[in-house]
Amino acid sequence: MRAFIAVDLSEEIRAKIAGIQQEFAGLGLTQGAVKFVDAKQTHQTVKFLGEVPDDDVELIKSALAGISQKPFELELRGVGFFPAASLDKARNIRVIWVGMERGAEKLKALQEEVESEMHALGFPLEKRFSAHVTLCRVKKPFRSKNELRRVLKKIEELRDVEVEKMLVEELKLKKSTLTPKGPIYEDMYVKKLEA
Repeated sequence: MRAFIAVDLSEEIRAKIAGIQQEFAGLGLTQGAVKFVDAKQTHQTVKFLGEVPDDDVELIKSALAGISQKPFELELRGVGFFPAASLDKARNIRVIWVGMERGAEKLKALQEEVESEMHALGFPLEKRFSAHVTLCRVKKPFRSKNELRRVLKKIEELRDVEVEKMLVEELKLKKSTLTPKGPIYEDMYVKKLEA
């Protein structure tokens, strides 16, 4: 099965993310230029595992059961994009995202502990971890400088937007089934972070 480890976002955050996506959808971009992530499924990936043999699922659950991080507050704030560039130099946007502010260092500590546990099970180490929630992926380059300008102006407007805060209390092992309508996620295991 295809699997990953993640923190689900609160319903309040998901509602705010849907609102921000609507602001980009309202820019009149070329049909198919951007693909929005389903706001109802938004999450922070902590570790992507890829294809996992069914026999390994119990080992992963056991490793996650031993995670020692405590619950923490996470604050989402500000819109940005990859690859990173200053707004006046941006030419080739691939991903538009919402950033993490307070709590990002605790999220990184959680990610490092999960990374260490998964590496002990033979999963490759991540090159880098970036705390962000994807709003949309740019599927084809914007057809005009004017279109790119509209997107960059919207990003600038939303650079400091307050999204919402949430308490991170759970870490989830998720199964991802790819379908033509988008991925379907199923919780395989939930680790409660204990205070």
